[in-house]
Amino acid sequence: MTRHVNSTAAKHLDLGRTAFQTGDMTAAETHIRAAVDAGRNDPETFGYLGYFARLRHDYDAAADHYAAALEQAPGDAALYNNLADVRRAQGHNAEAVALFRRALALAPDQAEIAANLGGLLLTLRRPEAALPVLEQALALNPAQTGAHADLASVLCAMNRYAEAIEHYRAIHRLQPSNNDARYLEAMATLALGDFQNGWRRHEARWYAELGRSHRRVFDAPAWLGEDNLTGRTILLHAEQGHGDTVQFIRYVPMVIARGARVLLEVQAPLRPLFAGMDGVAGVFGRGDPLPPFDLQCSLMSLPRAFRTDRDTIPAPVPYIAPDPDRVDQWRQRLGPPDGRRRIAIAWSGSDTVWNRSIPLAVLAPLFAREDCVFHVAQTEIRAEDRETLDGMQMLDDHSQTLADFADTAALLALMDQVITVDTVLAHLGGAMARPTWTMLPLGSDYRWMTQGTTSPWYPTMRLFRQPALHDWASVISAVSHALDQQKTGGTS
Repeated sequence: MTRHVNSTAAKHLDLGRTAFQTGDMTAAETHIRAAVDAGRNDPETFGYLGYFARLRHDYDAAADHYAAALEQAPGDAALYNNLADVRRAQGHNAEAVALFRRALALAPDQAEIAANLGGLLLTLRRPEAALPVLEQALALNPAQTGAHADLASVLCAMNRYAEAIEHYRAIHRLQPSNNDARYLEAMATLALGDFQNGWRRHEARWYAELGRSHRRVFDAPAWLGEDNLTGRTILLHAEQGHGDTVQFIRYVPMVIARGARVLLEVQAPLRPLFAGMDGVAGVFGRGDPLPPFDLQCSLMSLPRAFRTDRDTIPAPVPYIAPDPDRVDQWRQRLGPPDGRRRIAIAWSGSDTVWNRSIPLAVLAPLFAREDCVFHVAQTEIRAEDRETLDGMQMLDDHSQTLADFADTAALLALMDQVITVDTVLAHLGGAMARPTWTMLPLGSDYRWMTQGTTSPWYPTMRLFRQPALHDWASVISAVSHALDQQKTGGTS
């Protein structure tokens, strides 16, 4: 009887292996389960069952199967790798890291395991830990496009853009149709100050998966500077974030000067700010019906259209002015100055960029200053910051009363200073020619480039850069020191 059971189990296992190799997972699972029912309970069958459960996204069952396999085969690196992948999918990231590390220790020559560990460490915002692991992965197998992409992201976060470009180019060689890599290479190129090549390559975003959500379809052709605009109507439309719109709207007068009739489409919260823009035939919110037009261009393609380099950035500020009526309304809300400096503050931006935001509690030493009063000028407060904010009675919180960016501009007009992370407030303060101090991570966004304390885009802006990854404390200290110098009349 035992011999028959073993024979039946072996037969189903063989059939299951064959079906698995041919890609017939339904048949493979049927035979593997039959082998288990016939008494085959070993690491191989548990491993198969774990794989089938993962295909169904039944991660609890997959974890149980892999754990059962590891009880019998505690030295199997592949099983540790698979269990780690399941734990990552379940959100148990610390356990996943430990499991990937165990797998890599057992099989240090397995490039896939190293790539998995490095990618997870990057996801967990630990680029310094991901760096050597991803380098190991690529040393073992240089053909891993995912590892090249992850390592490029790590290098960008560490302000090593030139090295990141080499990995984007490696992806091009491995996958010539990978436009995501071309798009990301363009931004790294711009960060290094190579505008001539950067703006040209930036157009790859329209063909990249990363640009899919920003892609628009119009009947009118795109304008990139070549066609004559005299007497023609062109739609200039916002593309990505609010800050991008504020930064690149400076090009609108240049388009008008080419003889065009300009229609402007922006994000709805920005429409009131630009409603009265000189020379614009109409300003529309995203989603509003649009009149006919002959040509169209994204605001973020205008630097390409005008062949902008560092010496020709149009930077006459202010190019945004607040509504006088709204300024009067905010003046009444704020009341007369009390002798302290009024400072607009923003400490967090989009969740899509992990290193731009500062935990509110880290700013506490700055808020303790008795010579300044800080005004919250951002409208979205992260859940983890809300309790902290509620306990900071020294802050004037306007997050619930700023109706749109016309309100924000009016508030900034009454401030002595703007202090912000890389978010729309930095662009708005700079565009209004307010004294704006922008706090940047070590590897900042391409528009701030890689070094320096000033910005060619905004003459009244000062940049405060992290000296090392995650080191916001040094940035806060530098900002406070600059406020001291400003108070005593020193250089700021």
